[in-house]
Amino acid sequence: MRAIDKIRQKRRFEMFHENSKEKVLELNSFFGKYIMHFEDKIVKTFTYYDTPNHDLQKSNIVLYKTQIGNFCELNMATEKVNSAFRYSIRTNYKHFTKQIKPHDSILKHKEFLIDNFTNMFMSSINFDPEFLMRKLQVGYVIKTVSTEYRSMNITGLKITYSFDKDIYENHFSNQNVKANILTIYQHSGANTDEDFENLMGKLSRYCKELTPTSDTKIMIARKMTAPKAVPDKVDKAKLEKMKKNLKKGKK
Repeated sequence: MRAIDKIRQKRRFEMFHENSKEKVLELNSFFGKYIMHFEDKIVKTFTYYDTPNHDLQKSNIVLYKTQIGNFCELNMATEKVNSAFRYSIRTNYKHFTKQIKPHDSILKHKEFLIDNFTNMFMSSINFDPEFLMRKLQVGYVIKTVSTEYRSMNITGLKITYSFDKDIYENHFSNQNVKANILTIYQHSGANTDEDFENLMGKLSRYCKELTPTSDTKIMIARKMTAPKAVPDKVDKAKLEKMKKNLKKGKK
């Protein structure tokens, strides 16, 4: 996706099958008479930082490094919780960025971290950003290979389909998971919103293998790599008792 494009809105889908891509592209052409252009295959890496106690996540803050080719950027932002909270996100959202070198340690940019942690936690009492920084470590890494297609129709609707092959690495639980994600970006103005919603509705109707989600990539990564709870002896005993009662009930 070209960096100069302004994103008006986006929709994300989780895909069960990799071959869903061909069905989505066929439906796009069939319903909208769109002109489709293959854009590029792009390798992206997103590295998220947190403390072992997940202090940033608990505070609704994300700190991450974005790397696309030789371009690398350090980001600190208020986490976008859910699309249902658009108004609160719009009024309270904060996002600070700084371009850095790909191999830079984030601690090399202490001023950026201290200034923006202070801004994020300005209502906290006796907050020590340097103490927080000493506890930071790599929490999650999202490695993505994106295949992007540019599409437009005669009404002026311009969108990008980004088909992502993701690998989510959870450095807290040592879990690795793969996923196929589709993100659709609308670049054109408000006058094309109706066409955009119409296309999204058709995709949801005819591509049942697509699951709409309002989650960000880091939310998906946390969900899919969360350590599975191991039942203790008491839980196992209760489970066995429930199974026996169910068998008796069937008889």
